Amino acid sequence: MPNARYTISILSKDSDLIHYIENKRRSIGLSAYIRELIRKDMENQDTSDLEQIYEYVAKRMKEDGFHIDDTSAHKAAEFIDEQVKDVVMDLF
Repeated sequence: MPNARYTISILSKDSDLIHYIENKRRSIGLSAYIRELIRKDMENQDTSDLEQIYEYVAKRMKEDGFHIDDTSAHKAAEFIDEQVKDVVMDLF
């Protein structure tokens, strides 16, 4: 598989980020640093954060008039289908 290449933009108003990235680039290399951040993010995905997002979506659905059975002991993640979960994750 060939190397994937991505371009990111950092705004001039983010001078603190630019300074930090320059320091990281001198020590470990920017590509290695970004790969490390992505791996950490992949490994540390917290499902409680997802549950909070699902709870928020359920609350908003109720506010918009969708019926959700309050007597059910199911967590929000159980009544939101995978397609909706994907859409929600794209938003956050």
